[in-house]
Amino acid sequence: MSTVTLWFDPACYWSWRASRWLLDAAGQRGFTVAWRPFSLKVLYGKDINPDWADMLDNSHRGLRVASALAQVDATSELTGFWTAIGTAAHEQGQPMSRALIETAAETAGAKKYFAAFDDESYDEYIKEQTQYAIGSAGPDIGTPVIEFPGAARGVQGPVLAEVPPQQEAGELYDAISRLAAAPYFYEVTRGRA
Repeated sequence: MSTVTLWFDPACYWSWRASRWLLDAAGQRGFTVAWRPFSLKVLYGKDINPDWADMLDNSHRGLRVASALAQVDATSELTGFWTAIGTAAHEQGQPMSRALIETAAETAGAKKYFAAFDDESYDEYIKEQTQYAIGSAGPDIGTPVIEFPGAARGVQGPVLAEVPPQQEAGELYDAISRLAAAPYFYEVTRGRA
């Protein structure tokens, strides 16, 4: 079974929408999804918009918990953790907070990994993964980043206005993964309405 890797930041609704589509496509096309951290806090560094600072700090701390799960191959719990965060933050409009992250860990059956929220030892792994994703799909990119089997480089996106209908997930996957694998492909852009 092949693996598609998605780098995400929990605060990014583009990551949320792409991840929901990718999970639907995985069920239709028979691949697994590997979740990796991409910290917007690391990406922006000292240039973080002050209005986003608390949100991105809590999101980065949530990536510590995700990293702890990834490093022990707790894929099911990591999927559940990300699903609980995204549902609360992006579907229900809850602010990205310590309480949201803790509740998501409990919901995913990963409460013991919540201690990573305050554990800075995961920051180097998060930084390495963020830099790897930028190197794969960048420069000048954000989240999500996806690497498809057979593609020499990753891509940023897809940036989806909404999660596609489940019955279209596999066909969209076929189109995007084929495009990503083409060595001559560079970019497709459409203005946001």
